[in-house]
Amino acid sequence: MDTLSSILSFIKPQTFVSAGLDAGGKWAIQFPAHDGIKFNAVVKGSCLLEVEGCPDTFTLQTGDCFLLTSGRRFILSNDNSLDKIPAEKIYSNAVNNTAVCNGGGDFFLIGARFHFEAEHTRFLFGQLPPVIHVPEQKDQAAVLRWELDRFTKEFFSNMPGRKIMMEHIAPIMFMQTLRVFLSSADSRQLGWMAALSIPGLRLALDAMHSTPGRKWTVAELGAIAGMSRSGFALKFKEIMELSPLEYLTHWRIMIAREQLRAGNQDLYQIASSLGYESESSFTNVFKRFVGCTPKVYARQSK
Repeated sequence: MDTLSSILSFIKPQTFVSAGLDAGGKWAIQFPAHDGIKFNAVVKGSCLLEVEGCPDTFTLQTGDCFLLTSGRRFILSNDNSLDKIPAEKIYSNAVNNTAVCNGGGDFFLIGARFHFEAEHTRFLFGQLPPVIHVPEQKDQAAVLRWELDRFTKEFFSNMPGRKIMMEHIAPIMFMQTLRVFLSSADSRQLGWMAALSIPGLRLALDAMHSTPGRKWTVAELGAIAGMSRSGFALKFKEIMELSPLEYLTHWRIMIAREQLRAGNQDLYQIASSLGYESESSFTNVFKRFVGCTPKVYARQSK
């Protein structure tokens, strides 16, 4: 399984479809900090997006999609000189899953929120930019436009199973947005998303994610990447800010946490499946990363 598929399958994001926003006239809304990652799409009209701590103001047009990855407060408006209305004031009066501002009619926004466990979010998404903006006219967004059309039709329909349909379409839109981001120059920053845009590093990551229990060496991973051992190690550390084997250990510990929470395997099975020769060696590594032993972690997770 490739790296992006394995990570998104592993973290099993919970999807919550958000109420739509129907705005009219001049308006400006302050949204609070949020958990997880928000996906939104402009169905009608245009607006400005400002995210706390981000120097850029994004102009959003009909058909544009965007991810908010940092959980920071943000403002949507069509006139940012106005006093900001707290989002809670508008959304607390939502009717038919739609919040209305100034009578609505000029602008419509739909979206969803994806919730991940805190440690997964930090490790996997902490190096993404706070905003990933996919303009409607972007060539690579053709598939996303089709998915947005399906999501919008479900949002406005009264068909049976509407909620389930939207909760299944939304993660596909999330993944497609990440794919579009991966193909852009903006993705070439740091972290595993940046590494996936570099063919050699992507192959090495795919190998580690496919068989995390194998006793990988840097030389083997370098060969898979088509690079020398030293060249691969330097490039991987430059992009990932971790050595290849440090990243592999992080990934193994994330898998171990999930297996311990599930409680379907004993400690020896988990340790051996992840490449550790004994329970004690696995316990030492786990405690160094998590701060407690696997047995204590398993008890606390129940």
